[in-house]
Amino acid sequence: MTDSTPVFFLSYARTPGPQGAEADRPVFSFFKELGEQVASLTGVPAEQAGHVDRPDTASDGWLSKLTASSVFVPLYAPRYFTDPLCGRQWTAFKRRVGPDYGRAVVPVLWIPHRQGTTLPMAALDIPPHLPREGGDEEQHAQDRYAESGLYQLMEIEDDDQRAYRAVLGRLAQRIARAWEDTPPRPVSIERLTDRRGLVDAFALQPSKPTLRITVVAPTASRLPPGREAASYGPDTESWRPYRTAHGTLTQQAFALARNLGFEPELVPIEKAYESIAHEGSVREPARPIAPSVLVVDAWVLGDLRIAEQLQHIVRANRPWLAVMAVLAEDDPQTQRDEARLQSLLETTLSRHRHLREMPHTARGTAARGIRKADAFAWLFAELAKSCYLRYLDSIQDVSPRPSSDPARSHGVRRPTSD
Repeated sequence: MTDSTPVFFLSYARTPGPQGAEADRPVFSFFKELGEQVASLTGVPAEQAGHVDRPDTASDGWLSKLTASSVFVPLYAPRYFTDPLCGRQWTAFKRRVGPDYGRAVVPVLWIPHRQGTTLPMAALDIPPHLPREGGDEEQHAQDRYAESGLYQLMEIEDDDQRAYRAVLGRLAQRIARAWEDTPPRPVSIERLTDRRGLVDAFALQPSKPTLRITVVAPTASRLPPGREAASYGPDTESWRPYRTAHGTLTQQAFALARNLGFEPELVPIEKAYESIAHEGSVREPARPIAPSVLVVDAWVLGDLRIAEQLQHIVRANRPWLAVMAVLAEDDPQTQRDEARLQSLLETTLSRHRHLREMPHTARGTAARGIRKADAFAWLFAELAKSCYLRYLDSIQDVSPRPSSDPARSHGVRRPTSD
C-alpha cells in the first residue's frame, strides 16, 4: 500500500469561522488515534492508515484520496448533515463503491442528533449504533456512546477515558473488517463525477420523475376467439399472464418502477398513441412527455385496429419508448398457439429496428416475447432505465436535466445498444 491508498477516509463538518481549526482539534486527535489502531489491525503504516482534510487542504483536494480509500468514516453530527461538502463526499464515495457502498461505511456518532430529529434519507440505512458485544464494561461504554456521542466521551477524563478507548477500539475493528471485505479498487476522479457534478446527498430532492406505463391486453369481456378468460379481468390492469407471479402485471410493473426511483403513471393505449405516433402524419412531437414502456399481450394482436396502432408506434421509433411483448411459457394456451402468436409479433413489430437489427439486445429480446416473470422484471428494469436516459437526451436542448436521476443512482451507464 502506498500513501495514495489510505484504508479509510474521515469525513467531518469543518467548524466555520477563524477559530474553526482550533475548534476541530478533537477531530484530528481522534483521527490520529483511530489511524494508529487501524494500522495495528491491518499491518499498514500509521501515516497511511487514513486520510482527513486539514484546514489548509485545497477545496477539492480530498477527491484523489477518496477515489483510493476503501472505507468511508463520516462523523455524524447535526452540522454534518447540513454541510454541502459532506454531502458531496458521501455522494462521491457511493459512486466510487457502487450500490453496496453501505458495507464500506463505518459511521461515528460524534454528536447525537437533537431530540425529535432523525437522520436524512441518505443515511437512514447506515445508523451509527455499535452492536452490543463484549462484557458488561464494554457494553456500558457502548451505551454511553449511544447516549452522549464520541466527542463527549473524549472530553471526560474519569476512568482514564475507558469508555472512549473501548468505543475507539470497536470502531477500528469495524474499519479493519470493512477494509478486508472491500479490497482497494481505485477509480478515476472522472468516474466519480458527471455532467451535474457531485450533488449534496443530504439536500432535499425534487419529486420523482414519471415513467409512463401502457398495458395493451384483452379484457374478460372482449377476448380473442378461442382465448380463455383465466388470465384476464374487467380491465387491462387485471391481466395476469404469468401464473407463477404474484399480482397483476400492472402491479408488478408499478413496483419495479418505484424501486427504480420513478413515479409510475398508467396511460391507456389511446392516449399513449397520441403522444407517440401521429397517424397519417410524419411530424415530430415538440418534445416527449416522459419515458414510456409499452407492455403488449401477444394475444391482443389479433385485433386489427390495435395491431395497426402498434405498427405506427414502433414505426415512430422513439428512443425514449420501449415495447415489451409477453409470451408466458406457463400458460398452456399460449404454448399451444406459440407459433401463431410469434408470427403476429413479427408482423406487427417487424419495423422495430431493435427486433430486426439487434435481436440479442434487451429491446430485441423484449419485442420477441418474454416467457418468464423473472425475465420480465429484469428486462423492464433495463429498458426503463435506458429509456429515461434517452428521454433526458431528447429534452436536454430545450430544458435542463432534472437533478433526480434514478438511472444513474442505480449505477447505469449511458446505453448504446439496449
